[in-house]
Amino acid sequence: MDFSVLREKQFLNLWLGQTISQVGDGFYYILFMFMVSKVTGSSAIVGLVGALEALPFLIFGAYAGVLADRIDRRRIMMISDLASGAALLAFGFIVIFSTKPPVWSLLLMPFLLSSARCLFMPAKSAAIPSLVPVDLVVKANALSNFAFTGTQLIGLSGTAIVISLLYTLSPTVFYASSVCLNALSFFVSAAFIRKLPRLLPDRENPKEAHPMEDFKAGLAYIRSRRELVILTVVGAFIRLMISPFFVVYLAVNLAWFGGKPQLLAWMEFSFFAGMVVGTAAMTRVKVNRPMAWFTYGITIVGACVSLMAFASWFPLFVTLNVLSGLALPLADVPVPAYLQVSVPDAFRGRVNSVREMLAQGVVPVGIGLGGVVVERYGFVVSFLIMGLGMMVPCLIAALDRSFYGARMPVTG
Repeated sequence: MDFSVLREKQFLNLWLGQTISQVGDGFYYILFMFMVSKVTGSSAIVGLVGALEALPFLIFGAYAGVLADRIDRRRIMMISDLASGAALLAFGFIVIFSTKPPVWSLLLMPFLLSSARCLFMPAKSAAIPSLVPVDLVVKANALSNFAFTGTQLIGLSGTAIVISLLYTLSPTVFYASSVCLNALSFFVSAAFIRKLPRLLPDRENPKEAHPMEDFKAGLAYIRSRRELVILTVVGAFIRLMISPFFVVYLAVNLAWFGGKPQLLAWMEFSFFAGMVVGTAAMTRVKVNRPMAWFTYGITIVGACVSLMAFASWFPLFVTLNVLSGLALPLADVPVPAYLQVSVPDAFRGRVNSVREMLAQGVVPVGIGLGGVVVERYGFVVSFLIMGLGMMVPCLIAALDRSFYGARMPVTG
């Protein structure tokens, strides 16, 4: 693992703030879904929560990219963190003074948090090249991914302990403490981001154009580069294939492994463990052809997912999860770095928001279709559809020279 990029003080501030915030999220997300399930007793409400988490990316995604290319990105990230923390504190008070939080509050929270997150993400991605030398952009993205996957592991392992201890003592204390701790993590993140310099987009008169015209200009820029069009479409399709995973996991766990919750946790844990190792390795790799790496990574993941259809032996199933986690950073690390160094600063926010808007927008569709396929055709067919659905688009895209042959800009 190469931590040399953390010598860049400004990136260190961003990385520390995000890592602390993601630790809070790692605990909070699983606990929140547990809370929704316990309070409402409704699987439909749990599914609705997932849909409401994705909805802000469709509603605000376009404007989020425009905003990141018009005003100080540091300011956007700070406001996003502060708004998230304030919303969680307000929800914490509802939990403390109500033995059973009203359903409207359980539905409102994921919408509000995703609204803040969809503003934060394009601003953060566009800001990274301003905080590190261009030759360290890949390492910076790898370390950001490493922090995310590492905090997910902490969340998965720590949640089981918290649930078994705190919830048995007092459900109200359990819910309120998890909400308030996550709120605190956002405030700490905002404090670190406040230390960053102003991160203004490098463009002339950014506020002269109407926001919709700005967004159309961003789409026109993407259309002007064939490899970006292919990457955006293929990326959305892959997210469609990945989104039903947890639905299929639940069916597999019940049919093959006895429905034990600890085995379900091991499935998730093994995948994130592989991602931690794979992401750490990517900090030491020099990437010249990012789309080739993307193709290799997703093809390996797709092959592993296809083989899961026949892995009824639990150790084999876990091994395939680990291999999938190891391979995914081959795609996840080089692509953002390529976009950050090849897309002009004036367009970075919009390019990232368009990709994220499409990727998040297909999630509810994928989850819904995944449930239908599992119910009608079984999880074996589901695994094959997901695995082949990842591999085939990548291999077709690789036939395009402008995509597969895309190279990182020469750095000094």
